Amino acid sequence: MTHILKVNEHGDLYLPSEVLGKLQPGTLYSLEFQGDVLILRPERSRILSPEEKAAKWRRWAASHSANSPGLPDEALRRENIYD
Repeated sequence: MTHILKVNEHGDLYLPSEVLGKLQPGTLYSLEFQGDVLILRPERSRILSPEEKAAKWRRWAASHSANSPGLPDEALRRENIYD
């Protein structure tokens, strides 16, 4: 079965549900190109490689301000952790 997909004036690409099957609202998809083929994969089912996990963690860490207040040293002492 062939489906025709069209991009609207805003650059949005709409995929009919019969193309992807039943979708859960809010599902995130990663977009990959392999040559001239476009691949959409549900993000929740994608297993990241160790390198991808490290890069994702570094992006998250870099998104936080270095000027934010840290924990005081007392908060990290063993006897204070359980208070």
